[in-house]
Amino acid sequence: MAVRFRADRGNWQAQVFLDGKRVARHFATEQEATQWEQQHQIESLASLRLQEIISASREEGSLAHLVSTCKRLDWAGKDPSQWENACRLAQLLGPDTHAAELTMRALDDLVVELRGQGLSNTTIKKYLSACSVMLKRACRLGYIESVPLMPEKRTLKTPEPRDLVITDEWLAQQLDALERRENRLATSLTMFLRQMACRVGEALDLTWDRVDLKARKVQFVKTKGAMPRRLPLTDDMVKLLKAAKAHGTAAVFPIGYGTYLSQYSHAKHAACDALQLGPTVRKEWVIHTLRHTRITELASMGWQAPAIQQWAGHASLQVTQRYIHAAGINLEELLQC
Repeated sequence: MAVRFRADRGNWQAQVFLDGKRVARHFATEQEATQWEQQHQIESLASLRLQEIISASREEGSLAHLVSTCKRLDWAGKDPSQWENACRLAQLLGPDTHAAELTMRALDDLVVELRGQGLSNTTIKKYLSACSVMLKRACRLGYIESVPLMPEKRTLKTPEPRDLVITDEWLAQQLDALERRENRLATSLTMFLRQMACRVGEALDLTWDRVDLKARKVQFVKTKGAMPRRLPLTDDMVKLLKAAKAHGTAAVFPIGYGTYLSQYSHAKHAACDALQLGPTVRKEWVIHTLRHTRITELASMGWQAPAIQQWAGHASLQVTQRYIHAAGINLEELLQC
């Protein structure tokens, strides 16, 4: 494993070995490259010990027991990333650690330790999300009386908002990069996210019983903030979904988040290289930028705030207001329409 500066590309390269294969990624800064390498070092070590952690203890209420229980009850049939994060957490804290030992103070100390390893807020929150599921399960099973307050809002810095909007030229370059590598499923998902402005989790959870191609409607039920919505489909989206349905899978987009993130990021960097885009664009151009771009576009088209809120599934108009202001539209005037 190594991080080095590539003078020929003008960026930093990090490489790791996963399952005997060399995997390399390029980043705008040394810090980003180092964080990615450190994360995969943890993943590589964890992959060797996942089974060991699960079988290390069967004491009720222990992390090892909760990981196994949650895998069966909470994460069955879902993307394995949260279960894997739970295994790494059990490895870090000790598989015999009882749920009652995970107090608010212990969780705060955990955040400090993970920060000391150079992990980003996003990665730390993934560990805490898995931990929250296990603690809720422990509470249901009677191993603890209550779930401690999670530390996101108390010890994790709030990330700065990203206001980047993807141009049609940038997106075309990214889609071209995906197609060159024959990442057809990732290509379709990227186009769907850009048009529908849904969250990536909503798209990955979408099943065919929520898609009505005859009525040209798609329904998002598993949403952030419990804001289900039913949206119309354009001709392009109907054509895209008809092609996807031919694959015969239960999920509309049968791809894991980790796989999609890797393919999306590689194509993004390829587009940035081709268009000579700077480090700020590389950093802020994430999957969520597709959603942000579409919502900003709707605001620029003069959509009223309540309509944007309903389309995007925002819990309140305060969230929608950010897009209205970014588009230079007066929210108060729209509300009076």
